[in-house]
Amino acid sequence: MKDADVVPVVLAEDQYAEILASQILPALARDGRYSLMILLVPEPGPRVPEAVLTTEPYITPEALQPMLVPSWLDQVREALADPAGGHDGLGYSTAEVPFVAVHHWHAGAVADLIGEAVARRGVDAAPHDDLCAVHARAAAGEPVGEGVWSAVLEPALREVYRLAYPHEQVHSRASSAAASFARSRGWSEDEAERYGETYARVNTEVSERVHAEANAIANAAAYAVAFAARDAEYYARAWPFAVVRAWIVAYAGPAGADGPAAQEARVRLRDGLADAVRRATA
Repeated sequence: MKDADVVPVVLAEDQYAEILASQILPALARDGRYSLMILLVPEPGPRVPEAVLTTEPYITPEALQPMLVPSWLDQVREALADPAGGHDGLGYSTAEVPFVAVHHWHAGAVADLIGEAVARRGVDAAPHDDLCAVHARAAAGEPVGEGVWSAVLEPALREVYRLAYPHEQVHSRASSAAASFARSRGWSEDEAERYGETYARVNTEVSERVHAEANAIANAAAYAVAFAARDAEYYARAWPFAVVRAWIVAYAGPAGADGPAAQEARVRLRDGLADAVRRATA
């Protein structure tokens, strides 16, 4: 295993703790291309990590207990809920919704939303076009194997999670923390500012890459199984609420999940899902 194949995973208390324990770390451990370097860092900053692990991830017995997993529709409904309240137009139960509706949704509203996001940011649209084409095939009734899904999901998800990464916020916080650290060691203001900027640039670039890579690997593996099997329970266990949130933030850009662009994304995805359900049940 070469050093370049080591994927560091930064653990933060507030980021997808259940998904990390139950999905991302095991997927990385199973993936033959990577080994794990788990950095336990309570807060971003120039300090030395408290611990580094390079073996199989340890998962507590509590994390291995059976977990109640909401249906995929309930997860998506919550992720797309209007913060101001109101009816979401998704008055269905999962049992009433054929799984093909998921493919109609991805090939339609989701593809349109992400297509606009990548075009706005000057990103190569090919991975997203390829994924949309496979969803369209599945929506038309064509069986698609797990290998095909994995091949198109991973590059597309990698770009989604890269676009969704809070680059500006992370850079600003890292720069401030590093500069404060340098000042505490007696560096001049100019030296501290230069150090803070250099540290923030390197830290943010690496963190963004790791965030995108880890999420792409884990989610591609989980969604490939669900899509190949056309199984609603497997899809729910992939925790689709998380990727829905990533779509929203990728579309909204630096404004994040709370601004008008994010609300526009929620509306478009809700309306698109309702339309997909109507098509699947017609």
